[in-house]
Amino acid sequence: MALAYSNIELSIRRVIVKEIEKRNYREKEPFEVLIATYNKLFDAVSELRHEILLLTIQNEKLRQESLQNGQGLCEGNKAPEKSSILEQKIYSLQEELTNLHRRKGEHAQQIVDLTSKLQETEKNLSLKESLLNEAETTIIVLKDEKKQLEISLSEIEGGNQVLRDEHQALQIAYASIEEKLKILHFENIALVERLMAYKAHDAEILNKENEHFVKIKQAQMQKELEEAASEVKVVSTDRILFETPLLSTSIPTKVHSKFEAHEGEVNALQFNAAGRMLASGGGDRKIKLWDVGQNSCSLRGSLTGSNAGITSVEFDPNGAMILAASNDFATRVWTVEDQRLRHTLTGHSGKVLAARFMGDTSMVVTGSHDRTLKIWDLRSRACISTKFAGSSCNDLVTIDGVQILSGHFDKKIRFWDQRSESSHNEILLQGKVTSLDLSRDRNFLLACVRDDSLVTIDLRMNQKICNTFTDDEFHVGCDWNRAAFSSSGEYVSVGSSDGTVFIFNTATSVVEQRLKEHSSAVIAVAWHPSDYALASCDKTKRVVIWTDGGYN
Repeated sequence: MALAYSNIELSIRRVIVKEIEKRNYREKEPFEVLIATYNKLFDAVSELRHEILLLTIQNEKLRQESLQNGQGLCEGNKAPEKSSILEQKIYSLQEELTNLHRRKGEHAQQIVDLTSKLQETEKNLSLKESLLNEAETTIIVLKDEKKQLEISLSEIEGGNQVLRDEHQALQIAYASIEEKLKILHFENIALVERLMAYKAHDAEILNKENEHFVKIKQAQMQKELEEAASEVKVVSTDRILFETPLLSTSIPTKVHSKFEAHEGEVNALQFNAAGRMLASGGGDRKIKLWDVGQNSCSLRGSLTGSNAGITSVEFDPNGAMILAASNDFATRVWTVEDQRLRHTLTGHSGKVLAARFMGDTSMVVTGSHDRTLKIWDLRSRACISTKFAGSSCNDLVTIDGVQILSGHFDKKIRFWDQRSESSHNEILLQGKVTSLDLSRDRNFLLACVRDDSLVTIDLRMNQKICNTFTDDEFHVGCDWNRAAFSSSGEYVSVGSSDGTVFIFNTATSVVEQRLKEHSSAVIAVAWHPSDYALASCDKTKRVVIWTDGGYN
């Protein structure tokens, strides 16, 4: 490498020497011609001066001789002619000398100009030499950088080669895995088909078992009726707890019964109109029906068919059917008597968070996370109307099968008419609406709000907010926390994130009772139709039924 650098330096020096020689030749040649011309002129001027001097001396001699010897008139006439010739010659020589002086001045000026030009050229040359030195230094630095870059390039090329090899290996592995994936995909399709066939077979078996169970139950009822014809049946006061239609003025304060209802969190609760049955929906994809007894609750049956967790449950007014919304984007209807799945309503593109009967059992309205509400006709099993709310619907209620009230993620309650495409009124609250509930007289709407409050709205007075319920210890546990009116409308209840159930007085807006039994956030509450009991559920499988303690 040192030898290469020395060769480069020699070549640069040679180039510099050649350039200097060219410059000397280019700038010296005009001066040489000028100096030679000047020397010739100077010699000519010297010769002319010498000739003038000789002629002057000779002329002076001739005048003196003519004066001293007194020569004749003829000779006197010849001398002046010769003198005049000499004077003319002297005059011409003087003019020539003057021209030579003038040319000498011009040449001197040219010498000054060329000298200044030479100095300027020397400055430019020195500048170029300094630039050349800098360029040589830059060349040396760039050569070092080039060497380093060549080393880095070789390393990168080696790394690229390794990456190419790895990429080829990965491509081969990917092709193999893709082939396996195709095989597994076809196997999965086959397994799904087999699974569907097994499910259909299981459903047929379950339906047969249900039919058998119904027959046995009908036979048992027939037998009980026959026995009742000969005996007088006494009804205990404990049973009256859940069968009387009268409304209670007392507040539930004690635990009547508690049990683990599902394998996961319990999301929804509701009593049937008679108050003898409690339905619960959970994250284990099941709806369970519970017979409410005098000391405990017994499982009456499980409704299956959902492919994801249940988000809401509702009995029809007659208690013959149960409607449930699910996280699998569908809504389903079962008959309670034989516990068979009757309808599956699909069409939403997000999880369904609320579902309600509209007046009778032939119409259903659903609200979904996909920001729409859909109205379904169960006779045709088809969606007959879709309403675009613009925000996720967390809960909804219906009035007289015509008006729909929906609570949304964007903090608004929207009022819809079944026959219109858009909402005709909106109420903006201070937080996301997690649930809605109507009083029995349909005059008041209860909304649970994510800002840790409950509000009641008077539907008779242009949807005016009339009461707000808050407490320092009350905190909403999730976006689908369900609050409920008591049947009498005197109280509202809601669960808190710390496991406490709060009961507020609607007249005074103060907390009447705090019920503490749950160890995790309470998701939903449901009042017994007679208000003797209150059911609550939480995120850890548990359902608790509370009473006033007078019938234990």
